[in-house]
Amino acid sequence: MLTRHALRQHDLDSDPGWIGPKYQAGFQQITDYVQRRMTIQQARHRGSVPPDVAEQVQQAAQVERLRLVQAEVVQADQQDSGQIRLILADGAGTLTSDGVLLATGFAPQRPGGAWLDAAITELGLPVAPCGYPIVNSALCWTDGLYVLGPLAELEIGPVARNITGARQAAERISQAGYTGSYRAIKGRKV
Repeated sequence: MLTRHALRQHDLDSDPGWIGPKYQAGFQQITDYVQRRMTIQQARHRGSVPPDVAEQVQQAAQVERLRLVQAEVVQADQQDSGQIRLILADGAGTLTSDGVLLATGFAPQRPGGAWLDAAITELGLPVAPCGYPIVNSALCWTDGLYVLGPLAELEIGPVARNITGARQAAERISQAGYTGSYRAIKGRKV
């Protein structure tokens, strides 16, 4: 197992206070979307694993069922044998393997790519400077179009990408009914 840093341990991908009103109440008071994005970035425990997973990894490494290497890959190439050779930074050497599995976590950019970019332009959908949707409290982006997951994080907060955020989004959308009426968000800075 190759990691860029020592295993960081956290039970959740953000502080449990984000699940309820402890932190979300203050987050909802932030009217500047740039500040909301910064708050989300600061709240996330990026590159972390739950303590039980970290313990299992350490135990496997101790009994040599797993080799744990802390380094960064600078180059990768496929050998004639079909194996993959990873060249590590700072003279840490190379690793050769039959395959590579990547666990990269959440991408920092907005999902949806070119098709969503086109929809935003064509439909005139409001977005913050970071490119994420500006939605109302019911997660309605425009009449009849609701979002959840990462597209709802400027409204839900740092838990938007996990199961807690999915539950909160479902509650908001279901409470809004199916009228899909979008109301402008007053008092927030784009």
